[in-house]
Amino acid sequence: MNNFDNEFEKAVRQITDAMPLAEELEKPTLLHSIRVGIYLYNNQYSREVCIAGLLHDAIEDTKITKEDIENNFGKEIAEIVQANTKDENLTDNKYKDMMIKCIEYGEDALIVKAADIIDNFNYYTRINEHEGLAYVHHITSLLLELKPEDFKDPIFDYLKSLK
Repeated sequence: MNNFDNEFEKAVRQITDAMPLAEELEKPTLLHSIRVGIYLYNNQYSREVCIAGLLHDAIEDTKITKEDIENNFGKEIAEIVQANTKDENLTDNKYKDMMIKCIEYGEDALIVKAADIIDNFNYYTRINEHEGLAYVHHITSLLLELKPEDFKDPIFDYLKSLK
């Protein structure tokens, strides 16, 4: 196993140990986090994008801090995860604020957000939850509306096809 695989597994163990049980959350977030990381891994994204994808909900849903992520995986991954973290103190514009944070960080952070949305789309489609799908369509529209034209990764085209 190469060093990247070891680090990816270390991130899986960290999120698994820290994540509350599914029944304590709105949806099975651990499985969601793993699917996002694996999606990025299987599509051969960088180490930073894959591990950040795996940990993208860690700050929101666990006691893992940005500092914990930085100490274990480096500043870049911690910043991508932070960019993908909603500010729960905002009521009206928390999703737009998060998208702007991702864009300000750069394309890698928005790629993680796109993978997150794709997994949410697949999940809500699988369980046939219309409210969840409406949320996903709203977030997708927001991402595509705000995405800079120079962010050309194919994941954005795939996201566009889901609309």
